[in-house]
Amino acid sequence: MNYPTLGNRNLTEAWEFVRVNLYESPYDSFGGGNVPKYPFRSRFMHTMRVLQWAKRLLPDFPEVNQEAAALGIIFHDVGYSKGKNKEHPQAGAQLYLEFLTTHPELSGIFGEKEGQDYIAWIIAHHTEKWRLGTEDATPELSILMEADMMDEEGAMRVAWDNMAAAVCGAESFRESLERTEKYWKKEFDPMVTPLAKQYWKQKQEFVEAYISNMRMDLFLD
Repeated sequence: MNYPTLGNRNLTEAWEFVRVNLYESPYDSFGGGNVPKYPFRSRFMHTMRVLQWAKRLLPDFPEVNQEAAALGIIFHDVGYSKGKNKEHPQAGAQLYLEFLTTHPELSGIFGEKEGQDYIAWIIAHHTEKWRLGTEDATPELSILMEADMMDEEGAMRVAWDNMAAAVCGAESFRESLERTEKYWKKEFDPMVTPLAKQYWKQKQEFVEAYISNMRMDLFLD
């Protein structure tokens, strides 16, 4: 498999480490590849899409260390493989440090304790979205957080809701629509950088148009 990356370093071993940990996990809270309740959802595929989103957002992050950001992204959700939900960022940071002990070929900034600790810090704090736009939001942390939130929104949110409604026993189009109306937040905009705001706006407009058209087609308005 060809894995996406940022920078020039080959991070295939890191990807494989994360893939094996997620897919072989005995836990079901999205940790392993698929979940009985949502068989269409893969935490690993989400991680690959987050890195692709980071590539799209790169023009707004000229000072980012691309390889550090890539490692932060690759390991950001691997903590779920340990059965951790709220604590998955800290579990992921620990797994990243464990990975480094068996991969000394990662030299340069990644071979120095300061660099290793910084990437572990990114992983451990990536769910603290309140940091965006603050002094704590380093370029590497910011691009991870924005890219992470981009995935599974817009068209993918609609697809998720439709599939999830069916899996959970929905028996009508209206039930599927009601799921989107319940969980989607029209005014929510967590993005900070211009490109992220642009993409987020497109995603929000897609969902709004979907809801409007579905309500028309179901004669609800």
